[in-house]
Order: sequence, then structure tokens, then C-alpha cells
Amino acid sequence: MKVLLIENSRLYQLFLSDLFRRLGYQPVSVTSHKEALTALEKYSFRFVCMNLLLDGKDAIDFIPEVHRHNPGATVILLTSDRASGIRMQAVKAGATEVIYKSSMSNIIRRLRILLGGAPKDHVLTKNRRVLYVEDSPTQAAVISAILEQDMRLDIEHCGSAETAIRWLGDRKYDLVITDVVLQGEASGLWLLRRLRRLDNENAQLPVLTLTGHDDPARRLELLRAGTTDYVTKPVLKEELIIRVNNLISNKLLMDKVLEQQAQMQHLAMRDELTGCYNRRGFRELSEKYISQASRQKRPLSLALIDLDHFKQINDRYGHDAGDEVLRALGKLLRRKSRKSDVVARWGGEEFVLLLPDTDRDQGLCAVRKLGALVAAMDTGSNFSVTASIGITAISPPQKPDLDTMITCADKALYRAKDAGRNCVVYRDCPLPAGNLPVRKG
Repeated sequence: MKVLLIENSRLYQLFLSDLFRRLGYQPVSVTSHKEALTALEKYSFRFVCMNLLLDGKDAIDFIPEVHRHNPGATVILLTSDRASGIRMQAVKAGATEVIYKSSMSNIIRRLRILLGGAPKDHVLTKNRRVLYVEDSPTQAAVISAILEQDMRLDIEHCGSAETAIRWLGDRKYDLVITDVVLQGEASGLWLLRRLRRLDNENAQLPVLTLTGHDDPARRLELLRAGTTDYVTKPVLKEELIIRVNNLISNKLLMDKVLEQQAQMQHLAMRDELTGCYNRRGFRELSEKYISQASRQKRPLSLALIDLDHFKQINDRYGHDAGDEVLRALGKLLRRKSRKSDVVARWGGEEFVLLLPDTDRDQGLCAVRKLGALVAAMDTGSNFSVTASIGITAISPPQKPDLDTMITCADKALYRAKDAGRNCVVYRDCPLPAGNLPVRKG
């Protein structure tokens, strides 16, 4: 069954597409009203999920158009705008529901309800690891049988909160199920509170608590302690399966969202053509090394590398050949630099190289080797290239400053160009010394 997703945010498009697939639907993703109309004319949709703002216009006006092509379709509107009246306007226009982009978990929960939840066994809980904390052998046997046989989960069982928190220190799980009342000095509530204070990824694990009391005070106590959900005893098999499946599947979806966010962050910091960092990525990473050099009183070098006569390459051989040269140079700089070095495309045919823990002489030696490698580089065509390099360095007690070092290296680069290109020019960086401790005596 197809779902039409009208969303211009790349992050939400990735997230929602993956969510729909996991729920057993085939998403058709578009980013504009024009693309949406084409999809509506081509396919029949049971669900249409759309962002409130698209093409700079209010998507509420587009809802009747959706119903004209797909009468009876469920229309779900996503928005970050909590202005009063939006929900009422959307419902009057024919929307079934308005979901606020307050959190990924809220979107997951609401869409699962609207789309009817996940088909049986669609969310792959098989072999997912669950830590089950229960001191009653009889109760443990009953619950473990349901989890292992009916849901095919990988269960690790222990009888005390102390053992559980020790395991959570160095083992990975997808869910914790714990009874409230446990033998020993520590209870399930103690486990919940300690779990949420862990300094590893398990601190965010979903927790299903089993309790024999269903009074409001106990429910509030469990929620304040950090439980994600709870089941009252005696435990109904069907309820347990539904709640466990929901908790694990939501975690898997959130893991996917975090993974996608990390991928998008990585892409946002990289230059697509060369694979090197872009300006944003360079500045973000460089700050760490600038701070480290200042704190540890270590030397630091920075170089600007500019290809000679690059415009002539583009004019004579074409931009494809020019792009291939830039790719080759980016690959060379990344391969020949140390892991601690930061290599970025600064703009056009210019690259910047930050060399932590590298003084003047070491920096000059390194970039001279790079200059020779550039001259011998395989460009993929029947011509060779050279590079001009400007470099600067600071040493203690100088306090490093990124912008000042870039300006200084840029002036050195201009001198290299004036000197005939294909050479390295060093320029001292006029940064002042930091505050030095006053010597006594």
C-alpha cells in the first residue's frame, strides 16, 4: 500500500520514509506541490502525509486537491507551528490529523496509531536483546517463554537490580524489563534511577516496568523514576507482546533517525567533489585543535594550497577535467596527511591544511613534500599541475587564533604566486604571547 509523503526537509523525508517502510507501506516521496499532483494522478493513495509549508505556501489549501484525486484518503499534516487555529483550519479543509514536530518519538507514536500500528512481526524484533530483571523463578519462566518463543527475542535474565546495573555498564541491549519489587537491598525503582544516570548509551534505553499496583501514585512514581511504559500484574500475554513490540520498534526507529542525523551532519561538513572538509567542517574541527594547542602549549601550523593556472585548465580542457584534478588533489591531500591533520577545500582550487603539534620546520618539510607530490600527481589527463603554498606557524608562548593564521598564510600564498608559483613561502604569524605566569624570586 502506497503512502504519499510531501516533505521538503531532507531529514524528515529520510526519517518518515524509513518509518513508513517499517510499518509495511511503500512511500512515494515528493518535495513540491507540482510533484505531488503528478504522483496523485499516477497512483492511488490511502494515506497522504504532508508538511504544512511547501513551496513557500500554506499546504492547507492543497488538501482539497488531494481529496479530489483520492476521495477518502487519510491526510496527515505535519507542522512545527503551534499557532492557534491551525488544527481547526486543517480539519475543516479535510485533514484527518495534525501532528506537531515536537519530537521524533511523538511523530512515531502518532503515525503508528493512525496507520494502524506495525503488521505482525513486521518490525524485526527477532534476536533483539532484552535484559529481564525478575527474582521470581516462576514469573521469570512464564515471561521469558513469551518473549523467547512468541517474539523470538534474545533474553538475558538476572534476579537483582545490582547485577542488572553492572551488566548495563558494559553490555548492549534494546530493552529493559524489570519488576518493581526485587529481593535484595535495591528495588526496580532504584534500578530505574541508576540506569538513567549511566554515562553510556544504555541510559536512553526504553524500560518496561512490571508492577502489582495500578494506583495513580505508583504510576507517577514509576514515570518520575524514568520508566517508559508499565504493565500491571497479572500480565496479559497479548498486552505484553504489544507493549514490548512497540518499545523495541520505537527504539529501532529512533536509532535510525540518529544514524541519519549523523550521516547528514557528516555530509554537511564535507565538500561533495573532493571528499575533504568544507569551510564549515574545517572551522568546527579546527576549534578543537586551536583550543588544545593553547591549553597544552603546543605548536601549530596552517597552510593554504592553491593550484597554479587552474583557470587555464578549465578553459583548455573543460570543467570536467578541472573537476577531476580537484578530486585527485583532494584524494592526495587526505591520503598523505596524518589522521590528526585537518584538510579542507577552502574554495575553488584552494585548499587549507591545519597541522596540529607541528612547528615551523616540521610544517615546511611536510608541505614541500606535498608540493612535490602535487607536481607528480596523476590528473587523469595528458597534463600536469603544480601548486603554490603559503604556510605559517605559531609556537608557545603564542596564543593561536585561526583567523589570524589564515590571513597570514594567505599573504604567504600571494608571495608564492608573485615568486613564480610552484613553490612554498613561509610567513611568521604576528600573534602575541599569552599570559605567562609571573616568576617569583
